[in-house]
Amino acid sequence: MVEDDDLSQERDMERRWTTRAEVHLPVDLACAGAHSPGCRTRDIGLGGVFVELPADISLPADEQVELTFRLGNGENITRHRIRARVVRVTTQGVGMVFRDFDATTFRSLQEVLRYKGQSAAPE
Repeated sequence: MVEDDDLSQERDMERRWTTRAEVHLPVDLACAGAHSPGCRTRDIGLGGVFVELPADISLPADEQVELTFRLGNGENITRHRIRARVVRVTTQGVGMVFRDFDATTFRSLQEVLRYKGQSAAPE
């Protein structure tokens, strides 16, 4: 069931343990053996991310996914894979919390957050 976005966002923001920055980056989604390119982030922080989904993709709450961010340009493209779990579903996309948070995930997120205001690798 899709909740009223304003109320849902307000409640979810109260539960966040980190702030999020508005960052629009292309991201690929993989779950249950399926690969979904063409998604974009709306905001991201050390705790989670909101991903805008194409109309033909839907994910249920609690779905486990792997996100792949491609940063850089030309021959210097770095891929960052981060596991996440869907915690909120709206008509615009899904809110996710990062899973298996270890040093590698932390470093990847730092790199992704550095791209705020910069361009990512082409989709």
